[in-house]
Amino acid sequence: MRNTVIKLKSIELNNFKNVKNGKIEFKEGRELNSISNILGIYGQNGSGKTSVINAIYLLKRLASGQGLIKKHLNYINSESDFATLNFEFRIWDKEELYRVFYKFEIRKKEIRKTNFEYNMPFITEIYDENYNDNFKFTKDFDIEVSKEKLSYSKFEDNMWKNRVTIIDYDIDNKDYAFRPIKNYKEVANTTDKKVSIGIAKGLSEENATSFIFNIKSFALLISSFSKTNKNHSKIITSIRNFAILNLFVIQNDDLGVINSNILIPFSFMLDNNKKMVRGNINIKLFDTSTIEIDKFDTVKKILEQINIVLSTLVPNLKIELKNYGKETTSNGKEGYKVELLSLRGKNAIPLKYESDGIKKIISILSVLIGMYNNENILVAIDELDAGIFEYLLGEILEILSKNARGQLIFTSHNLRALEKLNKDLVIFTTTNPENRYIGLNSIKGMNNLRDFYYRGIILGGQREELYDETNKYEISYAFQKAWMINHNINNESYKDNIDNEI
Repeated sequence: MRNTVIKLKSIELNNFKNVKNGKIEFKEGRELNSISNILGIYGQNGSGKTSVINAIYLLKRLASGQGLIKKHLNYINSESDFATLNFEFRIWDKEELYRVFYKFEIRKKEIRKTNFEYNMPFITEIYDENYNDNFKFTKDFDIEVSKEKLSYSKFEDNMWKNRVTIIDYDIDNKDYAFRPIKNYKEVANTTDKKVSIGIAKGLSEENATSFIFNIKSFALLISSFSKTNKNHSKIITSIRNFAILNLFVIQNDDLGVINSNILIPFSFMLDNNKKMVRGNINIKLFDTSTIEIDKFDTVKKILEQINIVLSTLVPNLKIELKNYGKETTSNGKEGYKVELLSLRGKNAIPLKYESDGIKKIISILSVLIGMYNNENILVAIDELDAGIFEYLLGEILEILSKNARGQLIFTSHNLRALEKLNKDLVIFTTTNPENRYIGLNSIKGMNNLRDFYYRGIILGGQREELYDETNKYEISYAFQKAWMINHNINNESYKDNIDNEI
């Protein structure tokens, strides 16, 4: 699959967190294979920026065969019992081009918990009609993947052919594990395989995994489709490999451990055309870490890779791994006891004493290097600007937008990037949950996108409102009223003071 290239084209969110409906798209040029490589998401706090990163995170989990957990219930809009995410990709395989659509629904699953409070000193043969009254039932909810659909359209004879459905899965369908029935019969063509598909569906329900991409279903589907329909097999494999190997999602949870000086999580990608090594490694900041011997060389290579770029972003700065010698790890394996140091010239200090911005850059730099050089890499980062000097942020984004081969989708509050990115590379959140994301209209080539965005906030003129207006008087009064509540201060005198100040 190394000759296969996959790009994300669009994401559509429905009933996902505070997004009732919203769609974002990477710009597509006139040439079919020219998908833009950068997409920035801007907007006020709580307006749906992080929702996009969360959606990509769920894509990675499900398409790589992992299950959802109970906390993911928070991703379903509070007014709904389910949420739907729809992803569109472009896949190039040698000379063939495909539009691929992957849609899934997650929903709340009611669980009835029972607490037995029946006090019976001995067993009798008399049936107690009130037996059920001794159970207390309480409602609880878990999460499940209730629907999935994977389909594609092939570009042939200078046109897109009709869309073909590979798998259409509905957890409530008791007749068939999935549709189309023709594809189901191709896979479940023996009694044993029919039983195996049923088991795979049961495991998917039990573990809240994707039916298509969980390891048991995936193996059955690929073994069958590779014989009967190689396009089906190719597309399922491409999406799963993309999620496992080439999709990197850095959420606020990852940044939290940096900002609290607990760990520094290195998202990394090393590829020398013979062996691909990709993933995440966490190294302690407050204390030394013990790294297994077989991972030690990987960490050294990550730091070597990072240092080449780091010294151009922060002059004279390098990261060093101090080795204190061998030590047994908690799981009984042999490893090296190490500490991360920040090196400026001859002066070395523990990395924990560097700024949050420096630690943020270091933690994401390896995957950005991969994204810059590898067209298959997609990196999604929430709050890319957190702690990073705005001028440096603008320079990095300008370089990536012009030269990177992979894709980057990020959220940010820092508007410096708007002066560096083309208008087609940025979308904005709105105050309308039914139409949460838009591009700005009426922008001319010479307009400064940052100034134009401010004008849209203040004066309007866009298809949707960009900002829930705030009132300086109300904010000032609220600050003082909050103090007055516990200090028994005259309300009217405070109002008079505020009127005079404003």
